[in-house]
Amino acid sequence: MKQFYRQKTIMLAIGIILGIVYGLTARFIFESSIATVSFLVLIPVGLGVIPMLFSYQDQLNSYKWLLFIPWLSILAILGVLLLLRVEDIMCAVILAIPFFCVVTFVAFLFIFINATIANRKNKRNNRNKALGLILLPFLFYPLEQSIESPSNNYIIESEVIINAPANKIWNNIVAVDTIQDYEYNPGVLNRLGIPRPINARVTKYGLGGIRTGHFEDGLLFTETITKYDLNKEIAFSINVNTASCENKIFQKHVLQGDYFRFENAVYRLTPMPDGKIKLSLASEYNLTSNVNFYGKFWADIMIEDFQDRLLQVIANRCEE
Repeated sequence: MKQFYRQKTIMLAIGIILGIVYGLTARFIFESSIATVSFLVLIPVGLGVIPMLFSYQDQLNSYKWLLFIPWLSILAILGVLLLLRVEDIMCAVILAIPFFCVVTFVAFLFIFINATIANRKNKRNNRNKALGLILLPFLFYPLEQSIESPSNNYIIESEVIINAPANKIWNNIVAVDTIQDYEYNPGVLNRLGIPRPINARVTKYGLGGIRTGHFEDGLLFTETITKYDLNKEIAFSINVNTASCENKIFQKHVLQGDYFRFENAVYRLTPMPDGKIKLSLASEYNLTSNVNFYGKFWADIMIEDFQDRLLQVIANRCEE
């Protein structure tokens, strides 16, 4: 009996190790194409299927096992990617959601067809089908690449009510003095690696002025003022200094990739009936991928979090 359990453990380990090898191979093959259906949806299918091929029939009859093993496979590959510094925490979180959703679906699919798998007559046929699922992302990828990815622009807006004169608010948004640690309230995303703003410097208070935004870890945004309506509205185009993204894995993957691009940002000051000022900040960005819906989900969360925290710093400064 002990030998049987030992054999089961060895087979499980082999399945997990092969899953890790499969995941690493896929990650390096899809290096610049992570934001694809092939990688985010089909690769997790393979990660879920591989360890099941090394499971015994009594294990495949256990619903708990069918859920646990694919999840273990995903945790293993994400852990290895973190250890090898291929991904960082923020990257792992973003990958984890579709990976876990897909392997959970695969697990329920195995439960549904388990009776067929148990049939010895169909065992070889089902293993061939499983092999097809493992190879599917690599076969589907060339087709996906041959189809032009949709490109969409999105706008996310935040606002804050400030009890201060318009000119004081204006002076705190065109250029931003260095934000001290005590002024900024970091959130979960900052703790996961999203850099917080440091300051913004401007060469000219008017059209054509260059505004440089400095962030943690040396990240730089070069912004050109495209609209300058004193005490009312300022807009600027945004160009990310890609060389400044090298310090962090997440920044490098997102800001140096071809699927996400900042377009512009606009500050607007709107007088309120009670004499206060509504300050709004709207950022426009572009996504070009076959999974824009998922990219938008994360982009909106991150940009809105950044805007809300920055506007609060500005509001506190103006009301002092």
